[in-house]
Amino acid sequence: MSIKKKLGLGVATAALGLSLIGGGTYAYFNDVKTVNNTFAAGELRLDVDPTIVFDVQNLKPGDYMIRTFEMKNDGTLDIDKVLMNTSFSGTSDFENHLRVDFLRNDGVTIPQLSGKTISDLQNIQETDITPAFWWWKDGGIPVGETDTIQVKVTFVDNGEDQNHLQGAQMNVQLELEAKQGKGVEK
Repeated sequence: MSIKKKLGLGVATAALGLSLIGGGTYAYFNDVKTVNNTFAAGELRLDVDPTIVFDVQNLKPGDYMIRTFEMKNDGTLDIDKVLMNTSFSGTSDFENHLRVDFLRNDGVTIPQLSGKTISDLQNIQETDITPAFWWWKDGGIPVGETDTIQVKVTFVDNGEDQNHLQGAQMNVQLELEAKQGKGVEK
């Protein structure tokens, strides 16, 4: 082998050695993993069946009506409680002669709601009812469960002249608002 070839081979070997040494001082082990996360909010959905509970004509003092409706939790979150907001429109003073009694439900009836007139129900606040509001059993309405409510409405005969209520009409709306419970560790 000629001196040029030996010298060239030596330089190439030295360069390779230096690159390995230099590269080795900058080399390190590495491992990468990805952690995927998914977050999805649940849904509160209260369904009521039927949506028209009372549609009654030709009432007179002393008449009463008993109707049943169901509230179902069709959401993905348990319902802790249901608030009721009452509103009405129609003949003035008729709301003071219609008494509402909650006769039966799958939960625990809160007595502060029974025996109230439509006018009284419109003015009830959540803070007026203990322990929470409405009529729920412990645990509220779990997902997929129903609560059956039986309501009696009476056109109260007060023993006095009620002629001013002849032909009276009233539309009553009960807005039921489902509320979630407190957040928990997941």
